[in-house]
Amino acid sequence: MSDGDLQALVRRARDGSAQAWQELIRRYSPGLLGYLVRSVGNRTDAEELLQETFLRVVRGLRNYREQERFEVWLFRLARNLVIDHWRKNRPVLDAELAGDENGGPIDRTPGDEPDPADAADMREQEDWLTAAMVALPPEQRDAILMRYHGGLSFDEIVKETGSPLGTVLARVHRGLGKLRKMLKDEGDEPEA
Repeated sequence: MSDGDLQALVRRARDGSAQAWQELIRRYSPGLLGYLVRSVGNRTDAEELLQETFLRVVRGLRNYREQERFEVWLFRLARNLVIDHWRKNRPVLDAELAGDENGGPIDRTPGDEPDPADAADMREQEDWLTAAMVALPPEQRDAILMRYHGGLSFDEIVKETGSPLGTVLARVHRGLGKLRKMLKDEGDEPEA
């Protein structure tokens, strides 16, 4: 479908055409669902996020600017939902690691548990990485998240962002370079 045809389809959907909405959903659901499954790790949550993404499309289509590629806008909505999902579910994941469904400790072999100092160090590193990622420019952060958290290939990132391969590679490279520099600068900080 050409860009002009896609923009016409988006305009018809914006004007209330049920057929246009069905075509947008049919066209983008498979790729979007694949991205969401890879990003959140399970199909059930991914399907819920897919529905929420299209709900946000319905609510926000009037604000969509045609100068931006529709796919980029759509995947940005999905990516924001994935980030919200990670933030919301982090305490749940921590609780699952801490105990079974009855609140008791998960059966572990002796020595599997990190000692409290190691656990505190890991939490501190996670907090630092989260803060460092937030400090990156959005394009670099998104490319790194799609590549290393979402498990997407560079070709998949190209398709989902609409950016050329060289741009995607540069964003990941520069973002990782900035993270390395932040890590080095953190290591150079004097102890309090």
